[in-house]
Amino acid sequence: MGTIYNSNRKFRIWAYTVSHSSLLLRSEMKYPDQDNYSDSTSSNIDIEFWAVNYINLPSDFFGIHIREITSEELPKEIDKELLKFDMKIFEFISAKSKYYIIAGGILIAQNKWINQDRIFNYGSNLEHDKILFQSN
Repeated sequence: MGTIYNSNRKFRIWAYTVSHSSLLLRSEMKYPDQDNYSDSTSSNIDIEFWAVNYINLPSDFFGIHIREITSEELPKEIDKELLKFDMKIFEFISAKSKYYIIAGGILIAQNKWINQDRIFNYGSNLEHDKILFQSN
């Protein structure tokens, strides 16, 4: 287990689809006429989870450190029954707080989709510009 992804960008819960148990977190891209535009902010960063069993996240957060942890590292207040069927535990550290997602897998990718393109098509198999990390 270990670190999956680090970023100092702002992320927010972008979509959750109950019927597919899928969660999308996004750091929105900036356009050249916006403040703080740079090459590193010129694309969206999407963090997608599938087979989601547990979500404990604020709706918006600045800066993240994501790592996959073992069941022994899971806080006692989270029911270990949620780990059935080979679920993975993802720990998010943001602003010195820890949050957790239990899911079947994670995909982290870059894209240049405009906001409307992604939200209405979420749940279908969309292509990404660049895959940064994937774990099934």
